[in-house]
Amino acid sequence: MNQTYFPVLPQGWERSQVEQLLIEIAPAIGLRARRLSALLYMMGYTKPSAWTSSDAEPVYFAPQTDTALALGKTERALRNDEHALEAVHGLIEKRVKANGSRSFYGKCGIVFSRLIDLVPDLIELRDRVRADRARVRELVQLRSTHLRSIKRRIEAASPQLVQTTDFWAATQAFEQWPHSSKLRAMPLDALEAHVLDCEALCGRFDELLQMCPDSSCRAEENFRSFIQEDTYESNSVNCNASNPTRTSANASGTDFMGDGPDGPSHCNENKDEAADAAFKLRFQQSLNPKRFFDLAGPDMQIHIEARCADPTSISMHHIVDAAEMLKPHLGINHDAWVQACRAMGPEGAAICVLVIDANRDHPTSPVKNPGGALRAWTRRYETGDLNLVGSLIGLARRRGL
Repeated sequence: MNQTYFPVLPQGWERSQVEQLLIEIAPAIGLRARRLSALLYMMGYTKPSAWTSSDAEPVYFAPQTDTALALGKTERALRNDEHALEAVHGLIEKRVKANGSRSFYGKCGIVFSRLIDLVPDLIELRDRVRADRARVRELVQLRSTHLRSIKRRIEAASPQLVQTTDFWAATQAFEQWPHSSKLRAMPLDALEAHVLDCEALCGRFDELLQMCPDSSCRAEENFRSFIQEDTYESNSVNCNASNPTRTSANASGTDFMGDGPDGPSHCNENKDEAADAAFKLRFQQSLNPKRFFDLAGPDMQIHIEARCADPTSISMHHIVDAAEMLKPHLGINHDAWVQACRAMGPEGAAICVLVIDANRDHPTSPVKNPGGALRAWTRRYETGDLNLVGSLIGLARRRGL
């Protein structure tokens, strides 16, 4: 006697997981809430083992009258739901006797073998839906960065620039942006195109600000305001000032003429301190977007190149965008990024992300928790203790730049 084999769920899957899968993808397949609840109700009254055993198939046997009563809907509405689940969505199969009744004998009822066959495709759909949702979140966050960036540029514009036709046109284009609350409802391709337009408009504002010599904008240079000396290391230098002559046996008579940076001009400490200050000043003056690109780690550089293919035309705007795109891959929470942007501006937050990312492969003290590091650096900035120049100098030396 030939034995019939029925489809089974993928290895490790159970009925409850299929229920969660359907809940997650219901909007993507057009499955309305009340129809989904009817499907889940009927699934819940099948044997869990029938979903994982090839010797049986899951079937719901209860009559429509009882099911409609339990769901709080009319029998007609339930029939419409069952028809849609079978003919439109292809998730079930209705098997009934000649008189239209359902029965355990003959396995007549709502059969879920079709749904089991579809589970691999539904899992793939779920993964695409998750990827699209993640991409939407990423684009919405990036649009938020562009929004803050343009507002800062508008505030920094000089009265002469504000009166120009080009600036007025750029401002009008900015005012046409859809409200943030409408972004998630946009189709993904439309949202991507909108964010690209936002990026182009940010670049246009940068061009206008750079062409206007009277502008007070600090779009490219404002990173110097938060890059201060970031080293608590003390470079010990032995002073070469002559030892003092003791004029009396009393301790009070001792006079250390060359002790400390206030010693004579030929003191090594003074010379070293002056040289160190001069070096740091030269280093800060050398900082520009191209320099930051060279200091960035490979992942950050890839994201910068994705925003700007020409290394000679990199701007701080591109670096901010790259940091925004990279932060999810580093495990940096969006809230941590927003707090950093509010505290030190997008450029400051972006440089922090750049340094944190570049130091993930530090030979002695690698950054293992980038999200926690960014939060800590934000708190240090707010208390006036965050200085980046030491970290950047160390990074430059490690990269031989």
